[in-house]
Amino acid sequence: MIETEISITVNRKPDINLIEQKIIENKFQFPIYLREYEFSYQINFTSDYEEWELDTAILNSFPGYEFTKNLEKGRKEIRIQIMRYQSELSTDGWGRQIENPLNETKYLVKTSASKPEKFSPKIKVLFEDKEEYYFINIVDGINKTTDEKGFLLLDDFKTKNEDGNAEILKDKLYKSPQEAFQWGFYKISDVVENDFNIYLENKKKEIREIQKLPRKIIRDFINACNSSDESNILKHLDEQIIFEKRKNWKTIFEVEGISKFKEYLSSSEQELCGKDFKIRSSWNFNLPNVTIGVKYFPSSVDKGSKFNLKYEQMTITLDNNKIVGIIYEI
Repeated sequence: MIETEISITVNRKPDINLIEQKIIENKFQFPIYLREYEFSYQINFTSDYEEWELDTAILNSFPGYEFTKNLEKGRKEIRIQIMRYQSELSTDGWGRQIENPLNETKYLVKTSASKPEKFSPKIKVLFEDKEEYYFINIVDGINKTTDEKGFLLLDDFKTKNEDGNAEILKDKLYKSPQEAFQWGFYKISDVVENDFNIYLENKKKEIREIQKLPRKIIRDFINACNSSDESNILKHLDEQIIFEKRKNWKTIFEVEGISKFKEYLSSSEQELCGKDFKIRSSWNFNLPNVTIGVKYFPSSVDKGSKFNLKYEQMTITLDNNKIVGIIYEI
């Protein structure tokens, strides 16, 4: 059982009868202690429940008042104070210690005057790391049928329209600038979504353009390997090419320089030429590195069964439209 100690301070003595009545109406099944001081009353009791309904009953008895946990700057009369406390050693019905035991204080104070919060009509939207700006333009309006005054939205969300010379959205007359701003925020979503789709499409075009030449270089290199065309293999390579063969992420063979690589191609140990590599559809670009998956049928297997396909990977490093590094993972 989790016990909650509840302490109520009544700072206006004439309020004590009302608070006492609300306590009686709750029919608490435990002793209630009342202490009288010169200017206040103190009420204390311990319950196996937090008794939140008492807050509601008290609040309903004081129109124009509200409970707050944080007193604003400046002095405010605290008419009633309610404190709830649970010991850090409190346990539940199974003997387990509870997490985050209750320890809070509420103050009954006059409801704060509602002041409209100012806002900026400028809305920043992030398209990844690119900043875009939109504006909610609000103008005065009037219902000519009823002479009711209010505010309207301009059908222009892309510029700060201080002249009000855009078309007016004829959806409704808003009662306050805050209401118009809130609805305007929802309305810009269609404009933003359309712009974002254009942004993504343009980005795809840019990526395709950036990747176009590296893809061609790698495809030509693989095709030359498949054809065992040494001259076309070498023409894509930098003079300082580094070729590394790995198995289970460990380097098992490495050569550096185009002459050494040429010797490798002519040796019986070479594993690049004549395999009829097929480049898999998923290319991983992290320029200057491009990782591709390749598949092929080993010469000794039945090529009619896809289960005999062998899958390998190459990471190719490019610089100045030349291949400067190849990591071949078998």
